[in-house]
Amino acid sequence: MDTPRKLAVLIVMIVPTFVGAGAVWDLFESWIAVLIWVVIMGVVAGNILTGKLLTGGDHEA
Repeated sequence: MDTPRKLAVLIVMIVPTFVGAGAVWDLFESWIAVLIWVVIMGVVAGNILTGKLLTGGDHEA
């Protein structure tokens, strides 16, 4: 994956991270829970960038 596309994926992943963090705060009112959410979203974004979230069969770049 080329660099501009990686940056675009990271920028797009900011939206669900912010929205999800707000929802987590509303439910739990805990900064620890929000931090856990942000870490989870970071792992998901990292897996998307490395290609580990591809579904079905063998995919080659």
